[in-house]
This record gives sequence, structure tokens and C-alpha cells, in this order.
Amino acid sequence: MSSEIDTYHQLAKDAGNRLRSYILSVSSGACGVFFFTLTTTPSHRLHPIESWSLIISLLAFLVTVGLCLWELRIDAKRFFALAKELEKPEDDRNWDTNEKYKKLRYRLIHISYFTLGLGIFFTGVYLLVQIIST
Repeated sequence: MSSEIDTYHQLAKDAGNRLRSYILSVSSGACGVFFFTLTTTPSHRLHPIESWSLIISLLAFLVTVGLCLWELRIDAKRFFALAKELEKPEDDRNWDTNEKYKKLRYRLIHISYFTLGLGIFFTGVYLLVQIIST
């Protein structure tokens, strides 16, 4: 039974890592799209709603990238701390550091979902205004 549980834990971890990778890719790619948009459209032609939509979505995607990178760093530190604790005798192990990293990682992941959603929403607003104004 334990190996089946371990298998599902590994599958969950792999799925989480793929999701984080996708979020990081989408957010990074979106920043490139904005660069292209801003270099091909004269700024005086942008409606204020378009400008603000681009600003908010770009900032949201940049924050998402930063959060994902921070979360990756926390994850690495957590695994290092786990390895250090496992090197100690069982009676001397302290899992407080691991718990602190787990809680921070959990918060970062969920905040990055919010900032990604915010970026996608305001990208949609920008695109809708573009469609309506043409």
C-alpha cells in the first residue's frame, strides 16, 4: 500500500512541477508579446483603456514570473533542509524549517495563480478593445 501512496505523491509532485513550468512559460511569453505590441503600435494610437490594460497585465505577468522563480528557490531550499534533517539521528530531527518553507511555497503558488489570472483577464480586455475599435 505504501508504494502505491508514494506513486501518487510522485505523480502529484510531477503534475505540480509541470503546472509551475507552464505558468512560468505563459507569463514569460506574454511579456514578449507585449514588447512586440508596444514596438509595432505607436503609443499615441492606444486608447487609455488599452494602455492601462497593457500596463496591468504586463505587471501581473512580471510578478507571476517573479513569484514562480521565488517559489522554485523556496522549493530547493525546502528539499535541502529535508535532506539535512534526514542526515541527523531520528531523535534530533526538527521539521519546523520544512513546515515554514511548505507554507510559504503554498502561498506563493496560490498568489501566482491570482496574478496569472489577472494578467490573462487584462490581456483579454486589451484584445476586446482592439477588436471593438477596428
